[in-house]
This record gives sequence, C-alpha cells and structure tokens, in this order.
Amino acid sequence: MKHRWLTAALLLFASGILAGGERPNIIWVIADDVGWKDLGCYGHPTIRTPNIDWLASHGVRFTNAFVTSPQCSPSRTAMFSGRFAHTVGAEDLHAPVPKGVRLLPSYLREGGYWTGNVGKLHLGPHAAHQFDVIRGFDRGGDLVGQWSAFLDDRPKDKPFFLAIGFTEAHRPFTKRPARPYKPSDAVVPPYLPDHPIVREDLARYYDEITYMDEQIGKLIEKLRADGLLRNTVIFFFSDNGSPFPRCKCHLADSGVGTPLVVYWPGVAPEGGVHSGLVSLVDLAPTVLEMVGMAVPEGWMGKSFLAAIRDPRRDGVRSAVFLERNWHDYEDHVRAVRTRRYKLIRNVFLNEPWMPPADVMRSPTARIMLRLREQGQLTVGQMMLFRAPRPPVELYDLEVDPWEFQNRAFDPEYEEVRRELEALLERWVRETADVSPLPRRPDEFDRWTGERLRPRR
Repeated sequence: MKHRWLTAALLLFASGILAGGERPNIIWVIADDVGWKDLGCYGHPTIRTPNIDWLASHGVRFTNAFVTSPQCSPSRTAMFSGRFAHTVGAEDLHAPVPKGVRLLPSYLREGGYWTGNVGKLHLGPHAAHQFDVIRGFDRGGDLVGQWSAFLDDRPKDKPFFLAIGFTEAHRPFTKRPARPYKPSDAVVPPYLPDHPIVREDLARYYDEITYMDEQIGKLIEKLRADGLLRNTVIFFFSDNGSPFPRCKCHLADSGVGTPLVVYWPGVAPEGGVHSGLVSLVDLAPTVLEMVGMAVPEGWMGKSFLAAIRDPRRDGVRSAVFLERNWHDYEDHVRAVRTRRYKLIRNVFLNEPWMPPADVMRSPTARIMLRLREQGQLTVGQMMLFRAPRPPVELYDLEVDPWEFQNRAFDPEYEEVRRELEALLERWVRETADVSPLPRRPDEFDRWTGERLRPRR
C-alpha cells in the first residue's frame, strides 16, 4: 500500500497536478436538502447565491451530478466511503456507519492530512472517530466560529481536509438573509400547485439557501485572509433534493440531482462546465487521486479528476445508480439513469410514494392534500399519491424532464427498457442488494407526518 501511494504521488507530481510540490487542502461544503437547480449559477432566476456563483465562475460546474440516495445519511455514507450505502450496512436513515468501515478521512490521515468535520455529519460515532477534529455548532447553528477555530488551530505543517455540514435548507425554515424573499419571487415547479401557501413556503426555502451562501462568503474571506485560498480545493454539493413533495426521498431528478461545483485555482479552468454523468459516490476516489493516493480496493466510485482538469472531455460514467430505503417508513426503490433515460423499479407497491415526515408536515404538503380532496391537483401532481405504484417506471428525460409520463409499457420504448433493466439487475447482483422482508412497521404516519412509535 505504501509503495503504491508513493508511486502515485510521484506520477501526479511529475504531471503537474501537485502545483509547486504542494498537496492541496480540501474543503467539502455540504448543503442539506438543497435542490440541484436552486442556485444562481444553475440558472435560477430569483435565488441569490453570489458566493457559490463566484466559486462556479472561477472553477467547474457539473450539470449532471447525482447523489446515490435522496436521503441524508445514506447519501453521506456513499460520499465518505466511496461505496453505496447498502453495501456497508448503512442504507437506512440514521443508520450509523458500522465498525470496520473506513471512510475518506481515515485514509487521508494516513497520507499526512489533518482532518475535521464541523456541523452536520449524521453518520454515527464510528465515522466521527475517523476525523482528527469534530466540532458541532455555535449557539444558533452558526458554523463560522467552528471552521475558523479549525483553521486557526490546525497543524500548520500539514495539508488539511475539512467537511462543513450545513443544516440549510432542512426544515424547519428559521434562517433569514439580509434581504428575505417574497412569495412573488417563487418559481413554482409543475409538480407543485401554484398556490399562495406554496409560494410562501418556497420563499422561506430560498431564505435558507441565501443565508447559507452568506456564510460561504465568510469562509472564502477567511481562506483569503489566511493565505489559503490559492492552494485549497473547494467542493460544493448537496446531500439530496429540496424538502418539498416529489423531491426529498424521491428518485425523480428533483430528489437525486445535486449541484456540484469544484474550485481549484490553477487547475480547474475558470467558468468550466462539465455535462457528463457524475455520482457522489465518486467524490472520495476523486479526492484520493487529487492528493496522490491510491483508491482502496472494493470502492465503487470512479474518480472524475480528469473532468475537473478538462471539463470538455467525456464523463467517466454512462449511467448512475440510485437507491431509496427506510426513511420514516419502509420503502425499497432502485433506479438507473443515463443521459437520456431513467428506469425505476418499485418493490413495495401498495402504498403511494409518500414524502418523508418532515415534508408531510410542511405547509406545501398540507395544502396539496386539501387540493387533492377538492380535485384541484393536476395529473402530474397527483402522481405523488398514486397507489398502487407501477412495478417499473421509465422516463424519457429528453422529452419529459419532469418525469410525468411512464413509458415502461410503451412498445416504442421496449428495447430501452430491456437495456436499462439489464444494467440495473447487474448492479443489484454486483452490489449484493436485497429488499428487506418482511416489511417493517412505519415509524410515522404517511399522511400526517406524526410519530407512531418510538425511534428505533
């Protein structure tokens, strides 16, 4: 292992990746429940994110990046482990990473990095013990003091890896930026009804995002003031889609698509855009290659370092794989997505594909249920409450980007369906994926979001 690491480091040094012989510092900025198009640099017409936009304009923006799961802790497990959550036994919400599972910071520490996590981690005690430093929140949830302390107190003779876990924009919405949004600023997607209550809810969600962006601006200024910005790589991404119906916990792109911005001065070309498929299971392998370390055997991610250096090149993936597991109540859904198509396989068909409890308690879900009783939802909005579910769903994203028209039983798409089913089945076999039987009792009421039984 040591010999392989040294060989890789020398090769990277010779190719000029390690500028001036320095290994870069690495910062992961992880948003919580922020949708993939809900940033200025991704074309949203009203959400203000000048600091994330600055990172994108001075780095590379990925337009087809996806989480592995539209749920917080399974998604983060894949990010830090380079493996799909079900392969390490941490596929359910709140399931801790088991003992014996090594995460990215453990390997970076072996390579001479000082490692830390501030804010949300959500992976259990064994994961936390793999960092040199774990810091929670200041009073009020402000992360600025915590990352400042990490940067001030770190050993100055070592490069560092720092993960910053924001809680924005997770519900409840409590943060306000300098200029709060108005309901008229809301852009209502077609899977939600255009109703005053929905617009107000979206405005409060926008507040959370811009508040987070303001904190990221303070991080950039701290790095600049400390002379660290020139040799620090900053990744910005989210753990899953926004906390609205048909987003969080859903395998539609609104639930699994993620913004991904990589800032690396002198390496990532300014204003670069990469349209190839990327999965966030690829993050940890990318970091290891970036710092000259070998990727461990058994990891399932693929480094996209080449796309950071030259975003015009082809992507490393022809498909990404997606999983949805326990989150407040049982579910088992698997999907494969290519550039044009998505195939979804449902196991539990009797219950509709309901949002998680925090979303079902939201003003948006409440008004959707009322409009449903009044027969005022569109066919696309009613898909959320459909039961029984079809065993297979197939969407042509080129003509149906909102995933409203299931083509799984359309003869015109039969060949596409067979190809994607074969891809998904091979992934299921290779990752030893099995559905949980018998089905476990619900922890929350699916329609009200109220707790039914104590936490497991």
